[in-house]
Amino acid sequence: MVSNIIGLVPAAGMGKRLYPFSRAVPKEMYPILGKPVIEHVVENLKMGNIRKIFMIVGHKKSAIMDYIGDGRHYDVDVAYIFQLEQLGLGHAILQGENWINSTFVTLLGDSFLEPKHEINQLIKLHRRERPVATLMVFEVSDPTGYGIVELDLGGENYGVIKRMIEKPTLKEAESYLSSDGNYYAICGLYAFEPLIFDYIKKAPLHKKSGEVHITNAIQLAISEGEKVMGRILKGEYIDIGKWHTVLAAEKKFLDRCDIAKHIEERENMRMRMSDE
Repeated sequence: MVSNIIGLVPAAGMGKRLYPFSRAVPKEMYPILGKPVIEHVVENLKMGNIRKIFMIVGHKKSAIMDYIGDGRHYDVDVAYIFQLEQLGLGHAILQGENWINSTFVTLLGDSFLEPKHEINQLIKLHRRERPVATLMVFEVSDPTGYGIVELDLGGENYGVIKRMIEKPTLKEAESYLSSDGNYYAICGLYAFEPLIFDYIKKAPLHKKSGEVHITNAIQLAISEGEKVMGRILKGEYIDIGKWHTVLAAEKKFLDRCDIAKHIEERENMRMRMSDE
């Protein structure tokens, strides 16, 4: 059954950590076994029975629009929102305010989950608990490159998020250490209620960059008594934002890929598009 949940994909960032590739081609178009990351993102959302998707795009992102088009070849309906300035993830999500008035799922345009059906667990939890936000999190040993959360587990793989911090120092992260010696980092997958837009607009800007961090908005919601949930990912978070994560993902996919099946899938897509 197709859900009424909307998909929102921020894909306007410059991607400087993937230079020189992303100087010429959007990072979201980086191919993993012949399939751009943005197509994996669409597949993730489609696996969650999401069929209406808004993509936030900006300067030099026309290749994404050329590739995905209106979404018909992927059995989804895609529309594009142009972000004139890139002022942080919170600002990117805020671009959807005039277009979204119901529950929506945000998945970053340069990341996806494997197995892709993990998105259903996030949506299921969000629908049951009805928080303002539900975040997919995963375990990391080094918290300094992520937004991390304090998760009060209420079930085997989920719980209430009590607080969060963006890219802490090791000292700042000490109190976030879980009982098993790891930290819970935020994946690029969120479920939101439209109320989050109000918190984004009220959230304090990052002191150094002046950007609107979504973590600041969610933390503000928590401090004002809103419930925020976290779901622990039982799979892999594939982040195509840095060269070491790109190359690690490529090797992982190649090692376990059924090449013949993958070629058949790509050829079928080529023929369907050629027939138009």
